[in-house]
Amino acid sequence: MIDVTATVLDNRRQYQDYWRLRVRVPAAYDVQAGQFAMLRVHGQLEPILRRAMVYYRIWPRPTGLDAEFIYRVIGRGTTQLSLARQGDHVDVLGPLGRGFSIDPQVTTGTPVALVSGGIGIPAVYLLAEKLIARGARPILFHGDRTSDVEHGLVCVGDFVDLLGPDAVICATEDGSLGQRGFVTVPLEAELRRGSFRPAAIYACGPEPMMKRVAHLAQEFAVPAYVSLEAAMACGFGVCIACAQRVRRDGEEQYVRVCVEGPVFRADEVIWA
Repeated sequence: MIDVTATVLDNRRQYQDYWRLRVRVPAAYDVQAGQFAMLRVHGQLEPILRRAMVYYRIWPRPTGLDAEFIYRVIGRGTTQLSLARQGDHVDVLGPLGRGFSIDPQVTTGTPVALVSGGIGIPAVYLLAEKLIARGARPILFHGDRTSDVEHGLVCVGDFVDLLGPDAVICATEDGSLGQRGFVTVPLEAELRRGSFRPAAIYACGPEPMMKRVAHLAQEFAVPAYVSLEAAMACGFGVCIACAQRVRRDGEEQYVRVCVEGPVFRADEVIWA
């Protein structure tokens, strides 16, 4: 965990309330897929708490790295972040949390399902890169409420470039892009068809979506991992604002999403 002042390279609105921020971090460190950072505009005193954002894409450099984050403007902190321009500075505390580990069942040539909803999609991009490097065949199932008329769904174009168009399956609640309805519907259809047997499922998105993914994974006996989204104040386990109930070794216990997660085995999470 390193706290640095990064320089904004680019910060632009993608569409609707989704923004893409790229910063130059003056510190070289490894980032595990699914790990996150706490961000705040440098020198900003209010709101005092930073905002948690998953590392979307990274480019290592000799003396640091460039990092890209996708965020949604929903409050004062993210509104202020959206006002940052090239050359401005952002405080970046990271990398934080436990990210995705590749399940032992994932081997060369095996299909793997990535399931994302809304702003959960950035959490699985670095994982997709890692799976491809391992020789696996990741397929993205992504859903959102609606798509933009001109731009489609946030980040989907990047996944099409990385995975190919046939490996990206989209669903929208209003039917404006892909299948109408929740993204777990095409996932379930593929599983029931029998021709699609993923070695593992990795998911990030709204809790109802991940809860359904967990049930499908149990029904079809597929190992599954979920990256939980929780309100975080500190990001490193001090405030305990992100407590999550899990079942381990037959007992219920509370863990901190920011430290023991955000990635958990789907079968150990006790859903609301």
